Amino acid sequence: MPHQSRRRSSTAIVTVRRLSAQHVNPEMSELTLLKEEPHTGDHFLSPAQLEVVYRSNINTGLTENVAKELLEHYGPNQLKELRGNSYWKIFRHNLFGWFQCVLWCGAILNFIGFFFSEQIDSGNDSSGHSGKEYLYLGCVITATIVGTGLFGFYQEAKNMAVMSGFEKMVPPNATVIRDGVRKIIPNTDLVIGDIVEMAGGQIIPADVRILSCNNFKTDMSSLTGESEQIKHRVECTNANPLESKNMVFFGCPVTEGTAKGIVIATGELTQMGKIAGLVTGLEKEETPIAKEITHFIKLICGVAFTFGFIFFLMVYFIQHSWLSALQYMLGIILANVPEGLIVTLTVCMTLSANQLKRKKCLAKTLQAVETLGSTSCICSDKTGTLTENQMNVSHLFCNYTIYDKTDHAHVSDHAYAALSLAASLNLKATFSNETLDLPIEKQKIIGDASESAILRYMEINRSATKTREENPKEAEIPFSSAYKYQVTIHKLQATQSYYLIMKGAPEIVLEFCTKILTNEEDQPMTPEAKKELKANFIKLANMGERVIGYCDYHLPLMNYPIGYTFDTQQRNFPLENLRFLGAISMIDPPRRDIEKSITLCRQAGIRVIMVTGDHPVTALAISRKCGTITQPTAYDYAFEHHIDLSDVPSHLKQQFRAAVITGDELRKMSVNDLKIAQQKYEEITFARTSPQQKLMIVETYQSLHHVVAVTGDGVNDSPALKKADIGIAMGITGTEVSKQAADMILLDDNFASIVLGIQEGRRIFDNLKKTIAYTLTSNTPEMLPFVLYACFGMPLPMTLILILVINVGTDLLPAMSLAYETSEDDIMSIPPRKPTDHLVNRILIFMAYFQIGLIQFFAGMYAYFIVFAKSGFFPSSLIFVRKEWESSSTAVKDTLGRLWFYADRKRVERRAQTAYFVAVCWTQISDVIICKTRRISILQKGMKNQVLNLSIIVDLIAALTVTYLPLCHEVFGTEAIAWNDFLLATPFFVLMIVADEFRRFLIRRSFSKWVEQETYY
Repeated sequence: MPHQSRRRSSTAIVTVRRLSAQHVNPEMSELTLLKEEPHTGDHFLSPAQLEVVYRSNINTGLTENVAKELLEHYGPNQLKELRGNSYWKIFRHNLFGWFQCVLWCGAILNFIGFFFSEQIDSGNDSSGHSGKEYLYLGCVITATIVGTGLFGFYQEAKNMAVMSGFEKMVPPNATVIRDGVRKIIPNTDLVIGDIVEMAGGQIIPADVRILSCNNFKTDMSSLTGESEQIKHRVECTNANPLESKNMVFFGCPVTEGTAKGIVIATGELTQMGKIAGLVTGLEKEETPIAKEITHFIKLICGVAFTFGFIFFLMVYFIQHSWLSALQYMLGIILANVPEGLIVTLTVCMTLSANQLKRKKCLAKTLQAVETLGSTSCICSDKTGTLTENQMNVSHLFCNYTIYDKTDHAHVSDHAYAALSLAASLNLKATFSNETLDLPIEKQKIIGDASESAILRYMEINRSATKTREENPKEAEIPFSSAYKYQVTIHKLQATQSYYLIMKGAPEIVLEFCTKILTNEEDQPMTPEAKKELKANFIKLANMGERVIGYCDYHLPLMNYPIGYTFDTQQRNFPLENLRFLGAISMIDPPRRDIEKSITLCRQAGIRVIMVTGDHPVTALAISRKCGTITQPTAYDYAFEHHIDLSDVPSHLKQQFRAAVITGDELRKMSVNDLKIAQQKYEEITFARTSPQQKLMIVETYQSLHHVVAVTGDGVNDSPALKKADIGIAMGITGTEVSKQAADMILLDDNFASIVLGIQEGRRIFDNLKKTIAYTLTSNTPEMLPFVLYACFGMPLPMTLILILVINVGTDLLPAMSLAYETSEDDIMSIPPRKPTDHLVNRILIFMAYFQIGLIQFFAGMYAYFIVFAKSGFFPSSLIFVRKEWESSSTAVKDTLGRLWFYADRKRVERRAQTAYFVAVCWTQISDVIICKTRRISILQKGMKNQVLNLSIIVDLIAALTVTYLPLCHEVFGTEAIAWNDFLLATPFFVLMIVADEFRRFLIRRSFSKWVEQETYY
């Protein structure tokens, strides 16, 4: 059976090698192959079987000839490098994205309009404006595209560093045995079947099956995500090769000891290589904001070209001139193209990216900011994200009592004194000399996570370092996974005698004890006492804590005098009749305020799912402490009834609304099964998961229309980080590979920063809606004057040059100022937006064009008619007068019968156009005020946005400048108007604010659901 498994695995491996050798991006079938769990049976095979399978010899290794053949067949031992976006790709995206392409079309149309204007009437066309206006507008749009493109490129390039993450995990050389000779070769020359030697301080050069080892430990966190070091052995310990302790994998550092093994996979065939292949081959989904911008562009283009085409037909049938009709169509289209919106979008997202950076979230792309706000599901790693990534003592057990580490009621206990002495002495961990000046909590410790936690706690409570110096170690039996205990013998200064301490798994330590220390005296270890002790150990274990038991023996001075030579091989000292002292339990504790952050996510309708490589019991305990699981699970039922999980009745399992799903269970589940589980359980924690399973979890949630955020810090997380809608890597503990695959980096590794980022992302989406609503509103008063001009033969109320002044002048700063608006009070109390809740929807278009926009148009026309009426031209005298009006050789009679020559009436026209422009500016100021909030009252929101307040002042100054500065008269074709004419739009200004305040009032009232449904954009 193992040989059959080996052959199947070899076939898959050769397939992957051949595909990778062709240097092509993986197709779907290749990705499917890479996503599969490892099927190798090498961890089951005996050394003799391994020799047969790999044509090797465990003593003499491969021959050089065989090694050369294998190298030619399988290729060098190197990985496909993961690369981020190139600078050219970022630049191209910022200069030729969808929105930019629309604006490029707008610029080209303007240049075409300039050409036709020059052709129509050689300097005095009948359209009411000269061709230079088209030229100006085309140049401004071009400058806008290039300027914002360079700015966006600068922002993204600044946050993007293409890191050769996988390359740094490859050791330069490897020690192999070939032809019976030990030699050092370049790591790239390593082949399957090579016998390699590994030692502390090195990096595992390939996937290796261990043949022999001596106290060999590795850091597997890059693959498992868990920081605890793994102590390896020769025997198979788990059916899953990733968890079997006789397997080590490419790229993992060796922390201690030595080992010899046989190479079973190299390069892209290694587990790390498969991860690299997944990360390289996975396609990133388009971001939600990119989808929204595409949707907006299609919508706005549809509106612009529809109106433009209709207008073209109208003008052609009225004037019978296709050149004039084409020119008017261009005017309508250009009036609908929001030239300044690209600047506003870029600035809004840049501001939010900077805000996030101050909150310790570094967005690598500007679009990642809004994606975080759209998140509906967070798949979070446990270690270092939800927890502190540092083991701490949590409880102490002595005198038949479990004490919290902060409970000092036990300090005077005789049993506690003995336990703390034993725990302080039986330690290998030491404080680093580099950080001795720092507080104990911040000092660096050299040693494994469990011993570091005990040393730190004991140093604070009884000065463990001093205790160890006063009572030196004389002998030691190191911890071994075979017997699961460690023994040290110390010379006690106080009694000048020897003191034996044993620590290890509490159920193992108990078997060596015949007594137990209580407050008063030593008591016999009865079956009842053992049962009670084990019940307490299970209680601590079910809290997700790692428990270490302690026992001791004071060696009689008569039998073990000072100077006695202890032999740990022959064990010339007793290891029976020991006295049980107690136990210490440790846990990687949840981060401060993590439960509050999870609660905020739940209130915001966001599912938080823990995905960890840790044990399911530990995962469940941390999930409960963090708040990701609050309801009963099948594990809880099994704990309460003291039964195995498999013995929980199936009908009861169906009733639970929360679950812990392990990697073993995931292997038996189809994608459809996982979908059903994700829909059935309200709260889920995934434990003992592999990189491929994390990817499967993310893809399944995405298939259920969730916007998925994934957090991670290890290489094992990189496929899921790449596939997620937004991947979030850890800035402190994260590997370079994970940072490279992610879209955002948490600079403080704190989950709470994600919650702040979600709030900021939602705020930016809200503010973008407000910005677009504000920007689109002026399209109506810019477009309808052309309709009046063409259809009713009226003097043109609004020129293209004044449209340009509004779109990229007076509107720009107020639009950008909306990005500074604070979030509304209920922003984290509403569910994530649905994919159908577009940035620009039907209601927003209707509100912008046909409600607020029409009010602005009426305000402009009111000012336009008033100014004309003051000069004697009543509205009725302006209809169908265009032909005579535009003729320089004809005098036009006003309503009062007076004749107006060309220059005089053109001056009146410019005053009317200026009044129209000023009225639009006034109503745009009221528009930006009502756009500050979408639901709550403007009185409640207030005018605290100082940037917006400043923009209103600048807007007014700009309107005054264009109206009254003589230089502007020449440039923009305006004319000074009376001061009372400058205020003609005041009634409309007030109307807009009052009407919209009343609309929001109705939205907030439960009896006005129709108003909310039809007007809440």
